[in-house]
Amino acid sequence: AKILTKARQILANNIVYYRVKKGWSQEKFAELLGTSSGYVSEMENAKRNISIDYIDHIANIFKIEPHELLVNRKPVEIRRIDRGKR
Repeated sequence: AKILTKARQILANNIVYYRVKKGWSQEKFAELLGTSSGYVSEMENAKRNISIDYIDHIANIFKIEPHELLVNRKPVEIRRIDRGKR
């Protein structure tokens, strides 16, 4: 059985929050992380259980502290960025 925790949902929302704040498409963010846009999509939809080390990697890419990815924020409404925007 798959477990969907509140922490995973908060993390997923924050990944979207910071990605959109930076103006990055999923493709651009995936490129910076060294992964695929499919993996980014799975993280953003809380379908991935992300290790603490990978949370640190994500925080470094966003230039934030890791704990900022676990702050409970209002759900992000606008999730799409034009692909050309980098």
